[in-house]
Amino acid sequence: MPEQKKKQTVRTQISTVVNDKPCGRIGVIFYTPSTSIGPSRDAFFNDVYNGIVMEAARFDEHIEVVRHFSQMNATDQSRDIEAMAKSGIKGLIVAPIADPLVAETLRKVSEKGIPVVTVHTDIENSGRIAYVGTDPYKAGKAAAAQMCQICDADTEVGIVTGFRRIKVHEERIRGFMDYLKDNPKNLTVDSIGECRDEDYKAYEIVQKMKTDHPGISAFFFATTNGVYGGCRGIFTMTTRLKFHVITLGVYDSTREYIRKGLIDCAVYQNPLRQGIDAVRILADKVFEGREPENEITYEELAIKTPECLYL
Repeated sequence: MPEQKKKQTVRTQISTVVNDKPCGRIGVIFYTPSTSIGPSRDAFFNDVYNGIVMEAARFDEHIEVVRHFSQMNATDQSRDIEAMAKSGIKGLIVAPIADPLVAETLRKVSEKGIPVVTVHTDIENSGRIAYVGTDPYKAGKAAAAQMCQICDADTEVGIVTGFRRIKVHEERIRGFMDYLKDNPKNLTVDSIGECRDEDYKAYEIVQKMKTDHPGISAFFFATTNGVYGGCRGIFTMTTRLKFHVITLGVYDSTREYIRKGLIDCAVYQNPLRQGIDAVRILADKVFEGREPENEITYEELAIKTPECLYL
């Protein structure tokens, strides 16, 4: 078993030298389900990483960017953070799992003089110098506002999330449900399912939701991954009911269901911009000693409809 873990670690780590002679190494750690190890599985984090590499290349300093995907549990991510810190990095960008163990590990890394920037999702009491990403609560409210516009009164909604241990997923759900409480259309959330960012699991969840709650006619995906499988599960249901679906992000894997008219709109999170701003803040601190102007950088949200996309 230890040998297998070692092979996975080697396979999921990528080093990109963005100039000829690296003089500073920046670590990047994302999370991924344990059944889908590897950088190619996640279009969202690939876009964040592309932004990091693009911006790193603009600095006069030679920067090496090392990316690693942690398995989806606090022990593994904490271990990977420690290993990355010992590898000689000058700074760390991380999408953290919301767990006290991860927060403590990041705090220790920060105390050793390695600045940390969280991206996409934040974590409290971690010692990080900045967070870069969208406001997940606002993203949830934006999705709910769109849902209220396209749905009839008293519509029953199912929510598919990724991980309850990821703060950004939970905050999107909270924002979505808070908006519905104050809306006169009286939309209700009948079921919330955790797909663990897996397409096959999302497929099973939407099918089970419809079986257990036949009145559901709308779905909100509070995660980027799993959308393709969930939409496939909705699309294959043998019912004459018209479903309304709101997702996060627009990727090749989901454009099919936008073209087919299943997905009404998507809340765009600008992952490329998240990567650009995260490495800019970190590099300013590492190479210039400049503190972040703002502790939190929220990227602007956008609503993407079929009419404004080239499908």
